[in-house]
Amino acid sequence: MSLKTTLINPQQIFSKGQIAAGLTPPLGVAYLASYLLAHDYPIQIIDALGEDPHEINPFKKESFLRGLKISEVVSRIDSDTHLVGISNLFSFAYPAIELLCQEIRKAHPDKKIVLGGPHPSALYEDILKNVPEVDFIAIGEGEESLLGLLSYLEGRSELDELSGLATRDKSGKVIVLNSSKRIKNLNQDNIPFPARHLLPMENYIQAQEGHGPSSGRWTSILSSRGCPYGCTFCESRRTTWIAREPSDVVDEMEFCLKEWGINEFHFEDDNMTINKDRLIGICDEIISRGLKIKWQTPNGIRASVTDSEMLSKMRDSGCLHITLAPETGSIRVLKEIIEKGKDFDLTQLKDCGALAHKLGLKVAAYFIIGLPGETRLEVQETINYAKELAKSGVDEVAFGLFIPLPGTPLWEVSKKKNQDLDFLDLLAVGDMNKAVSWNDEIDAEELNSLRLKAYISFHLTRMIYHPLLFINSFINVLRNIEETKTERTLLQFLKRFGLKKDTSNVLDPSLAAYPYDSSATMKTILQSKPHYAYGHSLLKTLRFWKKEN
Repeated sequence: MSLKTTLINPQQIFSKGQIAAGLTPPLGVAYLASYLLAHDYPIQIIDALGEDPHEINPFKKESFLRGLKISEVVSRIDSDTHLVGISNLFSFAYPAIELLCQEIRKAHPDKKIVLGGPHPSALYEDILKNVPEVDFIAIGEGEESLLGLLSYLEGRSELDELSGLATRDKSGKVIVLNSSKRIKNLNQDNIPFPARHLLPMENYIQAQEGHGPSSGRWTSILSSRGCPYGCTFCESRRTTWIAREPSDVVDEMEFCLKEWGINEFHFEDDNMTINKDRLIGICDEIISRGLKIKWQTPNGIRASVTDSEMLSKMRDSGCLHITLAPETGSIRVLKEIIEKGKDFDLTQLKDCGALAHKLGLKVAAYFIIGLPGETRLEVQETINYAKELAKSGVDEVAFGLFIPLPGTPLWEVSKKKNQDLDFLDLLAVGDMNKAVSWNDEIDAEELNSLRLKAYISFHLTRMIYHPLLFINSFINVLRNIEETKTERTLLQFLKRFGLKKDTSNVLDPSLAAYPYDSSATMKTILQSKPHYAYGHSLLKTLRFWKKEN
């Protein structure tokens, strides 16, 4: 009898200054499950977030956990499980995952624990040195590593035969068991479609909190893994880009359409447009099959390979929304700090946004401010560039504050500035109430003011140059329609404070997403009056402008 594995998608962690944190199916966990099932291993998935997104509990440093209580997760682990695998995508979530590991070990001392995901892959040595409850860490892709680990636990292979795993030897020294090789074939004959049937898919569909704006029955999907570019802030930098065949991608879309009635797909590829011909092939496949679906690229596409032919094909095959990621409006920051790539051109990106707008696509742009070495003037260059994008027809922007991610070049730079880094501080990336600065010139308070200034400048410019688009967004919010993430954020903000009724088609009220919750815990969050904090931040911004001008 093959050993059983329990895979855990942990709770979501968020701060009270976040309006929305999103609710997306854990594809990584679902891929691991389908791969092990294909090799005849029994699987249990505990989706701590998806099974109860209504549950909110206080955590540490004014943060909250959304999903099952840690005690509930521990109690749900099947008694016949031998291996417990926990996914850790984000560094700011690690403190809660460490606590989960400790509680699992107390309740199930006989079970082995393995962590996987970007955070433990980068910091495997620190974790194995300091967290005795963790037995193994899967470095990089987990499918083949987990399969090998189960073979070892069954006594069918030796420890030194494993690859892509870190553990301790008999003396307690941290060791890496051979470098893992990237999986070259991602098509379903080798990597089956994610085991969505083991996830509470209806909860995700009904919550309507995808990475991008959601307007129907939706799911996230991956058509490739990796990114060859070298952005210094990114965990996926300079990894081999490996893609699925267009027919295989569309097979999965068609399967989801037939199985769950899913007609909207959010591609979570690090970069979907590395190969223009392949992307056009996906579009042609959708069109030739006559699939009535919608799709979008919330993670971003590369403007340098995006032309009228590609954008037209994308639109004709159902694409509604694209994301561009200039990251900055400063050429020096782009080349010397971010190292975006020689073919990256800000003028070309603006033209791409204008063309997409002309073709009827919604366009978002992502920026990072507060990078180490960035100056005030360069942040202002970013604000000015975002205004130019607003003039060209870009619909929305996101200004994230720089946070250092383990395993990236800027992680080491930032650690020198802040030796006592608390991973919960990284929640500042999306917290509109507070900031943490890793910049020598700009402190946290000023950085937050600059972020607010950036948002206001963009939307005022958009309102002036495209008043009809602004009015349309206002009407969409009144009608509970979201064509952009900005519209969704406004809707969630209004619902959170009772200014708009939630009309989402949630089958069970207990499955409602947290912005609509009226539990005692949510009342505690609301009593912190984050809406007053937004107003206070706005006043600080206005004072800052007055001082600067």
